[in-house]
Amino acid sequence: MADLLSMTRSGFRWAGIAIAVAGAVALAGCGNADNNPVSNGNRMVAEARLTTIDMNMTTALTADPGSLPQLTQEFITAAQGSQALLGADLTKQKLMATATRLAPYCASCTQSLNTAAAQVGQ
Repeated sequence: MADLLSMTRSGFRWAGIAIAVAGAVALAGCGNADNNPVSNGNRMVAEARLTTIDMNMTTALTADPGSLPQLTQEFITAAQGSQALLGADLTKQKLMATATRLAPYCASCTQSLNTAAAQVGQ
């Protein structure tokens, strides 16, 4: 069972990366004066990274709750690193939504996410 969950987590991670790369490649072919494909591709990669970490958190809720603090820190770091691409509002929204979702499972994770959300845009 642990092997299956491990494979599933890896599969989700690679699927997210593949989707992000495919999206970035697709956007690289599009472009006009109002559309910067490099920024859009980077934004898609950033969102895919956050989605991958979020999926790993979902898996960890039942399979490995002890990994939630580490995954939370990864999520916070990725969100903070993506803020310039995603914008402050979306970054804050993603942090707060994740905090709400993890609240029943990890109080310290929720506190870290809420603290990071409060610091967005400062």
